[in-house]
Amino acid sequence: MQSKTHHANHPGSGSAEPSPRCRLSRYNLLPKPVKAIYLLVPLIAVTMFVLHWFSIPVFGHVLAGTIYYYLIYALLGLNIFIGLGANRKQNRQTTPWYDYMAAITLVGIIVFFICNSREITYRNWDVPPDGWVLGSAILLGVLSIEAGRRVGGWGYSALLLVGIIYPLIASHPWLASHLGGVFYGVSISFKEVLGSFAFGTDGMLGTPGRLLGDTILGFFLFAGLVMGIGGGSFFMRLATALMGRVRGGQAKAAVVASAFFGSITGSPVANIAGTGSFTIPAMKDAGYEPEYAAAVEACSSSGCDTVPPVLGGLVFLMVVMFGIDYADVILATLIPSALFYLGLLVQVDGYAARHKLKPVPAENIPDWRQVLAEGWYYIAGLALLVFGMVYMRWGAITPVYAAGLVVALKAIHNGIRYLAPGADQQKPSLNQVFNNALKQAEAGLAQTASLINYAAAIFFGMGFILVGLLKTGVAMGVTNWMVNAGGENLYLILFACFIFSVVMGMGGLQRTAYILLAIIAVPALMGISSNLPEFAAYGGIPLLGLNLFFLFYSTLGGITPPVALHSVVAASIADADPARTIRLSCRLGAVLFFIPFFFVMEPSLLLIYAPWYTTLFNLVQAVAGVWLLSSGLEGYLIGIGSLNRIERVMLFTGGFIIAFPQPVVLGIGIIVCSVAVISGWRRNRPGKNRKDISITAIAED
Repeated sequence: MQSKTHHANHPGSGSAEPSPRCRLSRYNLLPKPVKAIYLLVPLIAVTMFVLHWFSIPVFGHVLAGTIYYYLIYALLGLNIFIGLGANRKQNRQTTPWYDYMAAITLVGIIVFFICNSREITYRNWDVPPDGWVLGSAILLGVLSIEAGRRVGGWGYSALLLVGIIYPLIASHPWLASHLGGVFYGVSISFKEVLGSFAFGTDGMLGTPGRLLGDTILGFFLFAGLVMGIGGGSFFMRLATALMGRVRGGQAKAAVVASAFFGSITGSPVANIAGTGSFTIPAMKDAGYEPEYAAAVEACSSSGCDTVPPVLGGLVFLMVVMFGIDYADVILATLIPSALFYLGLLVQVDGYAARHKLKPVPAENIPDWRQVLAEGWYYIAGLALLVFGMVYMRWGAITPVYAAGLVVALKAIHNGIRYLAPGADQQKPSLNQVFNNALKQAEAGLAQTASLINYAAAIFFGMGFILVGLLKTGVAMGVTNWMVNAGGENLYLILFACFIFSVVMGMGGLQRTAYILLAIIAVPALMGISSNLPEFAAYGGIPLLGLNLFFLFYSTLGGITPPVALHSVVAASIADADPARTIRLSCRLGAVLFFIPFFFVMEPSLLLIYAPWYTTLFNLVQAVAGVWLLSSGLEGYLIGIGSLNRIERVMLFTGGFIIAFPQPVVLGIGIIVCSVAVISGWRRNRPGKNRKDISITAIAED
């Protein structure tokens, strides 16, 4: 029954597609007046962002500082409890009365703060001055923790509670005499914890406020509008047109479609819901096992956080925390994200070859020229986004321009088709055109609101983490401990950070892992690497490179057990075994385990830190290595055929060595891969004498 529903909403329909997030939320169940408020919230928030960006006065006042950030919190907080259920079951039920009460209470508290913004700004409420203020801060803290739990789970809410409790006991003698004194710091009172969170620059008015008010709103508007008015269908059809005719075209189209989709949304779950609804049934129909089809979609979607130009929410956090230019992030992520998707394509091609799977039937492959003719304005919007961010350096306002361009071009395109319909098209009535435009606007705003909800729910309580780390001074203590534990050995510290990221991600705390490592480990690693000769040309590992190292590893949590949210969601669509889907996802996504080490050890792969010829040489080396190690993972090498176990291990090992950016080991990798290739060729060559002895004869499949 489920697959029939998916096929009914064919991407070629051209109508406004339902928002992927809406399928996972309760928007469709809201009363009409509440729906109107829900859709107005992102529109008002983006309008405020534009007024703030250009310093346009409103009633004689420029929206900035404390009042502006609180206004943004009030608007977005209203939608969090209306649109996000307390659990998965409630996400598919109408909003209960207590969620409306939570939303109204949250807005009321922040309005109270706005009315006292002058006092907060000039008299410093780091310690609440009276019981009313303290009670309001406590209630706001409780609601912030609950909002974070609805998105980040119990693990994230537990971390926020630690951020509250730890500062109260940071100077306890036991912490000084145990655990190496690492967590011994400065204690602050409960009042100061709440005051710093609600009113201080280490809390809501600091990094989280700047993220919501200065950076992400335009990007979510662009992503939501593009996907809501049909961008998902366009990119799905374009991927099928480009990849459908090749071997294993269904899976390759899934990979390419997810990359396209992710370049706009930056949301893995939205990607799985949006593209997986089409790609997973298509892969199953073509002969792919349900678990393999789900794993392909889960891995493809996991790359969304790092696919330019619209990257995941953690990138915005990085930009604000470290003052990194977003245009540099776009350039720096091009090669690493391309290497990841190359590894996926090589593996799905090998699977198709080993199982002799056929391409997409010709009658189901749209003409790429027709697809582009019907949706060229989406490409134009992406082009303007990249041009504005990378070349013009317009900053965070650029996606607003790009969203406006897409909407305008689509309106012009639809107007031309209405005035001059094709010979095989029936001219719609003005009423039909108007109703379709309203549906698309609704879908776009609903998608935008839903994307913002997920980010805002995380950022609301983030101030507790920052207060716990910064006010107590423990961030510096943990940094010193990590450096000392690694003996100031850069590679040991990087490996320890990698293990920390993977372990935290396994528990679904990938966002938390990045936040902690960005605050604690980045300064230490930059200081150590600046003294190493291998990084002398770059003045140490670049700040952006280190942040991307942690950022890429944070994406692994979606496919690694025990949580593996992305794999579980994809398995539910495919009616597949979740445990086996997770195992296959880990294998398909194995390239992601290595790519961050490649670019952090060779910053030229980030494009902006070396001459073009250095980048080109290292890129060729990385592409060859990723191709070979991915072939080893899947057990098939183009031109050679199927590989046995020993050949697979050798090719995987040799490919990793080739891709690893250290010239001293390049020759070893070439030799190991050459031996594996020669062995596979001898074993698979036509007319081979079965009595021939090869070095891998004992491992024949």
